[in-house]
Amino acid sequence: MIAQFPFDPPGSQANGRAFDEPDREIICGRAAETREVVGLWRTNRLTVLSGRAGAGKTSLLCSGVLPSLRAEGAHVLSPAHVAHWPSFPMAALPEYNRYRMAVLASWYTRASPVQISELTIETYVRKHQRMDRFGHRVPTYAAIDGAEALLSTPGRYERHRRDFALELATAMERSPDLHLLLAVREDAFDEISEFAARLGHARPAVCTIEPLKPEAAQETAASLLRRSGCLNEVVAGALGRDLVRELRTVRTARPVGGVQTTSRVEPVLLRLVCDRPPEELPGDTQISPERLRAEVNRVLTEFCAHSLTTIAADHSLPLRTLSSVFRTSFGGPQGQVGVLADRLYEAVPEPVVHALQDCHLIRAHIRDGRRYYELQHPRLIEPIEGLEERAVPIRRPGPSARLWQAREALAAGDSELARHHAEAVTRSCGEGEIRVLGDATTFLGDIAFDRGDTSTATARYREAAAIFEAIPDNTAVGWLLAGIGRALLESAPGEAVRELRTAASRLPHELSIQTALGRALWRSGRTHAAAAVFEGVLGHDATNREALTAKQALSGIA
Repeated sequence: MIAQFPFDPPGSQANGRAFDEPDREIICGRAAETREVVGLWRTNRLTVLSGRAGAGKTSLLCSGVLPSLRAEGAHVLSPAHVAHWPSFPMAALPEYNRYRMAVLASWYTRASPVQISELTIETYVRKHQRMDRFGHRVPTYAAIDGAEALLSTPGRYERHRRDFALELATAMERSPDLHLLLAVREDAFDEISEFAARLGHARPAVCTIEPLKPEAAQETAASLLRRSGCLNEVVAGALGRDLVRELRTVRTARPVGGVQTTSRVEPVLLRLVCDRPPEELPGDTQISPERLRAEVNRVLTEFCAHSLTTIAADHSLPLRTLSSVFRTSFGGPQGQVGVLADRLYEAVPEPVVHALQDCHLIRAHIRDGRRYYELQHPRLIEPIEGLEERAVPIRRPGPSARLWQAREALAAGDSELARHHAEAVTRSCGEGEIRVLGDATTFLGDIAFDRGDTSTATARYREAAAIFEAIPDNTAVGWLLAGIGRALLESAPGEAVRELRTAASRLPHELSIQTALGRALWRSGRTHAAAAVFEGVLGHDATNREALTAKQALSGIA
């Protein structure tokens, strides 16, 4: 019986998830690239890992480079992503830089968000510096994946971005044992080079990776198919070779037709056709090329249809409009030539184009200083020819993965899409996902707080507090109450005092909450009580910046 390749909706990434560290044995044929990146990272303070979207940068980093360094005993931090945000109410922080929080909370996963909000990158890196048995400092290897997000930002986060770049430059200057790696899409390479110069490294070490060579793709396909447990080594190897050959074969019907064979295989497409085990296949069964072509086309057509339907729904765009633009722009030979970005932005909103790239349907490249978009791989031309304009059922990822999508949307400046995803998470959580429900509800409060909607923010935080109370998680409830109190400092200081007192009773040793309580007392006219609170905080931590500033301001009034 013919092996089936059912399309499966993606995991934590938009489409075609990356390989992570548990997949280390599956990534084959990348040994040379792994050694090159490890060598460059070890011997250079700043390394840039460049490659087009979907080429496998994240997979190489997470399943190859990081495990190799850790196996050698190196001090390697978890890779950072700009969209990361700890499950913590934004309003509870006395101050924060979105980029510093995302990066440091990724690097130091057990760190307190309050502490991260108060310390610079350089201070935090030095604080967690490791020593060898002789008392010498060992290098710290830190990576930022998707670093192109540091190059442009929504307007309200521009100050955060500039301040983060200055902090990172200071850390690179004053922490000589910090070795930084930036993974970036190739279309942002020129900009990341300018960013590197601002970090004090005008000529960073550079490693550029390409999609898989056929031999490496065959090894990877065979490993993926074997992992399913349904195929023996011989059948998996043969099927892997056939799949790779089919993924390299490009057939065009317009204008004159023809067949070409590409030199590389897109990892994202390879994973799509291998990610789910085929149906039971006798060892002596030969799959005909025609049937294999049909099966691969079916998977890729479902991939395109599902991606377009999802993007249209997320951006409130008629599917007919999006499908027509996509097919007209990228179907046939023109899909390999490229469409000028400005022309594409005239047809559909720019965030929609970015979503098409994030889903790995298209990719960007720079030609003569101008941005163009082309099909992710010409093997998609054939499925696009048969793509219909009807909607297909949207199979969303699980609640945790969709909450990550919500965080990505907010990091990109699309608070409405972030809210859409987060509200969907609250509706889809099952009985065993109460913590995810609490995190999503907290995040909805963050979205409202970020927009200046205090009423909605506090209402969402109260809902989240009730959820965490049921777990029970006293710490989470305490910080949510602190977030409510801080959010109300300006508009309702009396109510803020009540909320912060309750929070302080739950978390009596958190100086940030005590300081917020002092500010609330001050704003409600109880200056003596406020001064006593500030004195108490400074008695525990004489360098507490918020308490020092508040005490000085209060003394000036007095």
